[in-house]
Amino acid sequence: MINKKTTNKLKIIYKTINMPDDQHDGFRKEGLDFLKHKFKKTTDDFIKDTYPKKDYANMRVKISRLINKDPNSPHYFGALELARDLSKYFNKFRTNGDHYIAPMFFLGESTYVDIIGASYSNAQVGLFKKSEIKKIAVPTRYNGYQAITSKNPISSGMIRLFKPRKLVSYTADNMFSIAQDKKTRIIWVGFIEPKSNGKYDILDKSSSTGKTIQTLADNIDLTWSSKIEYSSFPQFWDY
Repeated sequence: MINKKTTNKLKIIYKTINMPDDQHDGFRKEGLDFLKHKFKKTTDDFIKDTYPKKDYANMRVKISRLINKDPNSPHYFGALELARDLSKYFNKFRTNGDHYIAPMFFLGESTYVDIIGASYSNAQVGLFKKSEIKKIAVPTRYNGYQAITSKNPISSGMIRLFKPRKLVSYTADNMFSIAQDKKTRIIWVGFIEPKSNGKYDILDKSSSTGKTIQTLADNIDLTWSSKIEYSSFPQFWDY
């Protein structure tokens, strides 16, 4: 059973805080930081494995300037060159089916959103404690969104994105959405069907046939609702 206390005040307790997009010559610093942590390596380990000993000091300076440099500074050692070297280095440590780390992993912009909770087999969403919230990399067009993960056996691990809202959104009507029951404070994920009396039903529909399997919540008032706008099974480097 979902603890109602954890479903309270979504917009107050959990706020999306996005990491800034990396604009430094297109190099994505957080990608490097993630792999260093994952494989327990340092920048110095990479330098010593990749470049001649006589170049160690020089490469430390070049890499530091590239990762942390002012956008207006001169372009010497390039992001693409570094990305290729890092790709070659970190791919040496892949095990147990780890995905190939392409140079593009280290390039471009990133947007990170909070995974604020999880949906369960009863279609209710339990919110995480602040200490349990993780961030996930998403396409930049979803900057400012929030995410829930799935604990349902059918879609376990799936990430779903939605816009945080304070009010009922009519774009969520008759769509697969997330919403909060005004009376019980329970957060539901399912198809939201508006009724002529201004209330709502939350429905469980078959993804194959579109037919209603069951009614999850009947004739309820909503505090807020938001359409699920993106779903995916993230890869390990998205966290």
